[in-house]
Amino acid sequence: MMMNELEFKKIVSENLQYYRKQKNLTQLELAEAINYSDKSISKWERGESLPDLFILAEIAKLYGITLNDLVSPKKVKPAKKKNKILITLIAVGLVWLVATVAFVFLNILFPEIKKEYLTFIYAIPISMVVLLVFSNIWGNKIHVFIALSILYWSIALSISLSLSHEKIWLIFIIAIPLQIITIFWLLLKYEKK
Repeated sequence: MMMNELEFKKIVSENLQYYRKQKNLTQLELAEAINYSDKSISKWERGESLPDLFILAEIAKLYGITLNDLVSPKKVKPAKKKNKILITLIAVGLVWLVATVAFVFLNILFPEIKKEYLTFIYAIPISMVVLLVFSNIWGNKIHVFIALSILYWSIALSISLSLSHEKIWLIFIIAIPLQIITIFWLLLKYEKK
């Protein structure tokens, strides 16, 4: 069955939008990368016009895909997102496995230690570092924001529970400007979009 021009424009526009978002680029960032205006990118993604063949090839090269990927109907791959989540959960689970093993061995080998529960407290910031790495790899800004926020406060908690000092609570004050900076970073990222 032959497709008409409108169907073709719709496929190309959806693919242009899909692959741009997969690369976590804004329309402006893509426009700068290929030396076009963001208005042109917007028109292409709305299906109002199409880029010429040379520009389509440049975009495909930028995304690490083939030209055929941009002009053919997408085959939906729902397992890909599911795999990312599973890989992240396995990595975080390994952190908690190590914390559990450390907790058990500390209780068996050193029963006089009274703060063995800290292995689980230390696992929180380590888990957030793992989540931060995977979120950055896969470009999820909300997850980066959440991981950074929990990381700041869990490090402060870990330090305050590990050290005995009457003013150790002041360590939490350091997390406040870090949290504010992270909020501004997130707002800046969304403002670009």
